[in-house]
Amino acid sequence: MELDFEPVPTQDASTIEFACSAEPEPSPEYEVALAQVVMRELAAADTDAPDARRSFPVSARVIVRAMSWHWVDTCELTFNRLGALAVREALACVAEDREPQLIETRVRLLF
Repeated sequence: MELDFEPVPTQDASTIEFACSAEPEPSPEYEVALAQVVMRELAAADTDAPDARRSFPVSARVIVRAMSWHWVDTCELTFNRLGALAVREALACVAEDREPQLIETRVRLLF
């Protein structure tokens, strides 16, 4: 997936917009999973994740530019993990005054 982050004034609420068509086809459950985790990460509400703990929320407009998934190998937890990583990378870019880096990961889920 590819996400763009744009700052908005702190008094404005964060938003997420899907400006793409998912491959192989749209998947409402994956879009919802991604949107929920992105909003939770921006709000610093994920207190179970040490990397997400901040004392203040961040407001942003998030645009999903590309999204793909696999019929067999994808689940909602994958989008939860990738969305969290994307928000943390965006915040690190701002904090470190640097360009975004490609996040290459293989999300492993144990059931």
